Amino acid sequence: MRSAPPHPQPWRRARPGDDGLHPQGGGDGIGMGADRKDDAQRRLSSLTAALYAIGGVQVAFFPLWLGARGLSGAEIATILAACPAIRILSNLIGARIGDARGDYGRLIILYATASAAIFVALGFAQGFWVLLAGVTALSFAQAPISVLNDGLVLGEAHRRRELGLPALNFSAVRGWGSASVLVFMLASGPLAQRLPADALIWIMTGVAFLSTAAGAFFVHGFAAARPAAHETPEAPQATHAALQRPLLFAAIIACAAMVQGSHGFLTVFASLHWAARGFDPTFISIAWATAMAAEVAFFMAAGEWFGGEKRAVFFLMIGAAGAILRWTIFANDPEPWGVLCAQALNPLSASAVALGAAYLIAELGGKAYTARVHGWLAAANGATLSAALYASGPLEAAFGQRGYLAMAAMAGAGLALSFAVAGATRGSVITEKKGRATAAARPSQKETESA
Repeated sequence: MRSAPPHPQPWRRARPGDDGLHPQGGGDGIGMGADRKDDAQRRLSSLTAALYAIGGVQVAFFPLWLGARGLSGAEIATILAACPAIRILSNLIGARIGDARGDYGRLIILYATASAAIFVALGFAQGFWVLLAGVTALSFAQAPISVLNDGLVLGEAHRRRELGLPALNFSAVRGWGSASVLVFMLASGPLAQRLPADALIWIMTGVAFLSTAAGAFFVHGFAAARPAAHETPEAPQATHAALQRPLLFAAIIACAAMVQGSHGFLTVFASLHWAARGFDPTFISIAWATAMAAEVAFFMAAGEWFGGEKRAVFFLMIGAAGAILRWTIFANDPEPWGVLCAQALNPLSASAVALGAAYLIAELGGKAYTARVHGWLAAANGATLSAALYASGPLEAAFGQRGYLAMAAMAGAGLALSFAVAGATRGSVITEKKGRATAAARPSQKETESA
């Protein structure tokens, strides 16, 4: 197989599908060709790992840093409660801009750079209102990054499919993101112990700048997805195409949002309850690490061993069922071994649902809605999670650990919707042909008879 020709155009004008071999991709030799078929997989995995790194530090230490700034528990709760609504709005705006410009890579780096700069500003912020404004701005800047990254990765997967290139393993790409969260969560702990709580912001700032720099390197060659000059004038009009099967699309998003939102009670009270029962901090860390490690393993194996996008609807169903089982176990206040078993179900209640929904809405959205569909999904997830977070306090006060049963009921609603999705998608399947995934519709009985 011949090598890709030299670059006839600068990388800023390159498209993610350009490979130097296929005229459909523009042939700019950017290095994503069949002779380097795994390069896109590696670079997108590295990009995702870089962008997710800040999550491993921020989730663990941001509330502690706010407390070190002299805020009360109520003030911290108020600041954190404002974030989901801001994220919903930002996801919708960022995803729409991404689809309109087709420039996911540059937008990712723009938002990441803004986030890093806001971390610097927060390091000098004092007082509730100033911190509220800063954290709100940070949420607005951070929220679209993962949505745009999903749009970039799945858009590249779609283009590789059209060009007949080897399929991109989206689940493995996401797995590297989760692995990065786990690694930075564990690695930052010893460093954080050596610093005063008020200085934790500078760990987050350093990781944010590191993520941005690494992301800018790995996004190279994926920066733009605008139509090439040789494409037909009608091609850009596809961005105004109607969404396919909107009712099915709404059912998929509602299913995923109900299951993802059911994690609210766990998010608020799991660590607090385990500490109240006398479980030491080491065990609590192990419990959360178990959930994250199981998630990484699932993402890495889903594409190769569990059928990938061919099992998208099954992922929704098994994920909702797994959530019901997980919350039922927690509702019975298990011993440590039971806690670890329930945490090991995280790949079902969270990862499988996220993966199945991502595959399905990407197929329904197509090129015209590459990022927006993920923005809508993220917004719905944020809305249900926010509602569950607000309801968790009264539920815990009234029912204690039995409050998890309300979360199981949410997941049950998601399970019912997953069966509706399964029935509605019975006419379409994902098949594999010559090493690439393709979408194909089964012919109806009338079409078969007429043939």
